[in-house]
Amino acid sequence: MQQILAVALPLCLLAHLVHGEESLDLSRVRADVMRYVQSLQVQGKPYGCYRLRPGGESDIYATTDVAILRTVMGENLKTSLTPDQRRQWIDYINSFAREDGVYRGGRHSDQHRNGMVIGALGALGGRQKHPVQLYREFDTVETVAAWLERIDWSRQWSASHLFWGGMHCYSMSAHCTPAWRKAVFDWLDANVDPATGWWRKGVKHSDRNQPIGGGAHIWPMYQHHNRPFPCPEKAIDSILALQRPDGSWLGFANYLDLDALYGLAYMRTLAPNHRAADIRAAVRKHGDLAIRSYPRYLGTKPDTHRLLAMVGEMGLLQQLNPERFTDAVTWTDIFSDKRLYDTRAVEAR
Repeated sequence: MQQILAVALPLCLLAHLVHGEESLDLSRVRADVMRYVQSLQVQGKPYGCYRLRPGGESDIYATTDVAILRTVMGENLKTSLTPDQRRQWIDYINSFAREDGVYRGGRHSDQHRNGMVIGALGALGGRQKHPVQLYREFDTVETVAAWLERIDWSRQWSASHLFWGGMHCYSMSAHCTPAWRKAVFDWLDANVDPATGWWRKGVKHSDRNQPIGGGAHIWPMYQHHNRPFPCPEKAIDSILALQRPDGSWLGFANYLDLDALYGLAYMRTLAPNHRAADIRAAVRKHGDLAIRSYPRYLGTKPDTHRLLAMVGEMGLLQQLNPERFTDAVTWTDIFSDKRLYDTRAVEAR
C-alpha cells in the first residue's frame, strides 16, 4: 500500500472536463484518504488509535484528526461504526484527559486540543471525561474583555486558537448564558476594523497571513449563533486581495487556504451580491491549483493534521463550486459543521 501511495496518481483517473474545465471526483479522494488513514491505524491498539504519520507515534491529534476528517468527508461515525468501535475510540481519546479537563500531548495549545476533542467526541457521540476548567479564565461577563485584551492580536493566527477552542466552544456549552455571549460579541464588534473586516482595529499584524488565520477561528461563533458579522463586504475584499497569483493564499493543503475559502463561503452568505464574479474567479483559480496538486499530495506522506487541512479545503471547494468538485456525498468543513462544536452534548456532567 505504501508503494501505491508514494506514486502520484495519473490525473486522468481523477479529473474530467465539466463545461471546459477540469473537475475533481471527490469520491476517489475519499477512497484515497481512507486507504491512507487505514495504513496509519495502530494494530493491536484500541479502534481509533492512529499514527500521526507513517512510522510515527500515535497522539491526541492523530485520533481526533481522523474522526473529524472522516466526518467532513460525509461519514456519520455514529452509524458507520459498531458500538464497540465507537466505545474504544471515545475511551482512547479520553485516555489523554487530565483531571482538570485538559487533554495532554501534541501540538498547539490546551484550548486548541480542547476544540479538537469536542469535534471528535461530538462526531462519535461521546463525552469528555472531566469538566473543562480552562473556561474559568473567561466564563463570566466581568472577565470577557480582560481575557480578549490579552490575546496577541498582532499574531492572531495562533493566538486565535485560544478563542476557537476556548470562548467559541464555551459559547456552545449548557453553562453559557445569553449575557455572556452578548458581552463577547459586543467586544468583537467594537474591535473589528470597519475598513478591512480584520481584527483588531488599531493593531499592526506581524505578517500578511495573520488576519485570515485569526478571523477564521472567530467567524464560526458568529455563524453558529446566527449573529451577523458587521462588515462582510470588507472581509471579502480583504480575503480576495491576499490571494496569490497561483491561486493560493499560502499553499495547497495549508490551513491558511482553508481559512480563506471558509471566509469566502461564509461571508458570501451575508453579502451574496458583493463581488460575486470575483469570488467565483478566485475559487476557480484555487480549484485549478487543487486539481494540479492533489495527485502528488498523498505521496508526500502528510501527517494527519495536514491531511485534515486538505480534506477541509476540498469540502469548501465542493461547497463553493459543486459542479467542479463532484461527489454523491456532501462534504462539510471544520468550521461551519455544527456537529463538531456540540459542547452541550460532549461536556462532562
